Amino acid sequence: MIISHNFGIGLLAYEAKGEENDFPIFRDCPCRECSGQACVQRNGYYCRNGINEEDAVRIPICRLLCLVCKTSFSILPDFLIPYYQHTLHTVLIRVYQFLQDKKPNGSRQLLAQHLNRYFNSLHWIHSFFMGLGNVLGFSKDRTKEAIKYMKMIQDFDEATFLRRSWGHLSSYFMAH
Repeated sequence: MIISHNFGIGLLAYEAKGEENDFPIFRDCPCRECSGQACVQRNGYYCRNGINEEDAVRIPICRLLCLVCKTSFSILPDFLIPYYQHTLHTVLIRVYQFLQDKKPNGSRQLLAQHLNRYFNSLHWIHSFFMGLGNVLGFSKDRTKEAIKYMKMIQDFDEATFLRRSWGHLSSYFMAH
């Protein structure tokens, strides 16, 4: 299980702090099915890649374990999308540049994958914003909708959007 957390810093600052980052402390199990109290302990770290526009670094991700239900949890910084190496901002800025007919940095194949996932997420994003009380129509012009929702995500704050939308429709942003 992945827990998105706002560390209040970016990729390079997180990397510099390493295992000394301010990881949240859980006493009780965050799993919905478990009622375990005072049963969560730190279970080490694993490293993963974090890539932004200029840098590629290895960062530690803290693991937790519930001693009652035996569920493992990873505390993922909110600047990363689950199972993506590129930061949330990097993915969004490249997609947005493409939508505005600008030439984004990075590989065409990776951009194509991100665009495909973003376009496939449009109804999911629409549903999330509708759940917040935004009454929005959905036109048949996919590019127009993609730009509209990209601006809404940026206005909402990218990391806040990722954290708040987590679990919406039993999924997360840019999920396959």
